[in-house]
Amino acid sequence: MFLLPDYFYYPLVWLVCILVALAFVFLIYAISLSIFGLKRPKRDYEIVPDQKKFLFLVPAHNEEAVIGPTIESLISQNYSPELYDIVVIADNCTDRTVEIIQSYERAHAFINASAPDEPRGKPHAIAKYVSTNNWREYDYIAFIDADNIVDKNYLREMNSQLVAHPELTVSQGYLGIKNVATSITASGYAGAYFVANRAAQYANYRLGWNIAIGGTGFVLNTNYLAEKGWNPRSYTEDFELQVELSMEGEKSGWNHFAIVHDEKPNSFVASHHQRTRWAQGHWFVAFSTTWRQIKSIFHSKGLIEVLNKCQTLTYSYSMSRPILFLFIILVGVIDIRLLQYLPKFFSLISFWVVIEILNYFILPTVYFLQEGKEYFDDYKGFFRKLLFFIRLIIAFIWNSLTYMLAQVVGFFTCFKPQNNWRKTVHNATFDRA
Repeated sequence: MFLLPDYFYYPLVWLVCILVALAFVFLIYAISLSIFGLKRPKRDYEIVPDQKKFLFLVPAHNEEAVIGPTIESLISQNYSPELYDIVVIADNCTDRTVEIIQSYERAHAFINASAPDEPRGKPHAIAKYVSTNNWREYDYIAFIDADNIVDKNYLREMNSQLVAHPELTVSQGYLGIKNVATSITASGYAGAYFVANRAAQYANYRLGWNIAIGGTGFVLNTNYLAEKGWNPRSYTEDFELQVELSMEGEKSGWNHFAIVHDEKPNSFVASHHQRTRWAQGHWFVAFSTTWRQIKSIFHSKGLIEVLNKCQTLTYSYSMSRPILFLFIILVGVIDIRLLQYLPKFFSLISFWVVIEILNYFILPTVYFLQEGKEYFDDYKGFFRKLLFFIRLIIAFIWNSLTYMLAQVVGFFTCFKPQNNWRKTVHNATFDRA
């Protein structure tokens, strides 16, 4: 058995202890935050007459199977038609997407044809449209994915919140799921979103902290866009925007009642590709902005801004747990004696078990039953509801474990150029009113 010299061994002992402690701290932080989401959400604003002018901006690449219902959900908004418009970015489409867009009088197609050497993908397609300046007459841009079904009261809820809270530069809408039960993979996403919408997003909003921008269903103040521009460098333009807002001291909020239903992959392979892309972008943004984020903390204008920036910095490394455990294992391979410290850490096994049961069973149960109520109502009889609940628990755990794999792959590949977007195919229907 190979054993390291003491002058290598003891520094590595300290390294293992630090890595284990960090992994535990990230877990405790997430659990503590999630407790603040247990209170049922209520509006912190009154519904007011339509005032703000919105632009729905919908990036679409070969989305003929889903773009029609998406546009129809936007046309059907319970909001003054003269106060919003719809632009669909037909991004290098080779199918009938443009034809379908043009069949709707209220929808306008912005056709983007990229040169062979130009970067491609959603962030860059949006950048092309933003460069036209056709959006400057609007108060807010609402970013919607091409597969989404948007609740008819989405704009009314956003308008009312933004009138009551003009300090919000961004407000993220509630992310629901179109295809909750089409596969175990899709159910895993649903479970994860039921939890995240409350345990992270609403919890942060209750604390007065900035929330995570989810890539779709959010609105952005055009004054901010006019001043700062749209400069995507990664696959995760939403996370880039979130970090930039934080460093600038801007506020982002959460609207639990402005609902967007998103389609999620049904196959593990498609899911892994999507989440690896998310992880690559996330790690790239985290690594490339860490020092700037730290410096910005010292230029904060108050305690709330300091806490906001610290929270965003912590979120930047929210994917660290699997990476930390991987390095612990690798260090243990170098010298087997280093693994003896893990049993000491897990000697508090009863406490650890309680934390994991809280993380994977108790808190998810609360959020599943509350956030998934309309889906449980689709199942008649206690036994069928119970089976659906068990499905959500199993799928949620599966989703969490497999996402760790994507986070590890993304960590080691985030240095690659992030301009080779691998499309997730969309074709799910949505029949919920």
